[in-house]
Amino acid sequence: MEDPELGSFGYEWEQALYDPVSGRLVCHIHFNFPDGSRLERAFTYDWRLWSLPEIRELLSEAGFSRVHVYWQGWDAQGHPDGRFVPVETGAPDAGWIAYLSAEP
Repeated sequence: MEDPELGSFGYEWEQALYDPVSGRLVCHIHFNFPDGSRLERAFTYDWRLWSLPEIRELLSEAGFSRVHVYWQGWDAQGHPDGRFVPVETGAPDAGWIAYLSAEP
């Protein structure tokens, strides 16, 4: 990341807790600076992680007629390419980014 005042710095996403029974997920973001200093737990997220099937089912139950999943692709270097395409299945990766759209 780049900040006009701080220069370049990195961030680390830490998955501190995940409970597969309740879906509770606690994550922290830490910042690492060029001078070797570190800001621990600059941000903490404590939320319920909903799965795509759960969200799709809830949208259908709420009356939406069609729910689409748009999955992000990868470039030749294995980095996210920012392009999202409609899919019926997804790759079993540890991390992925997808969008949902729902039509009335």
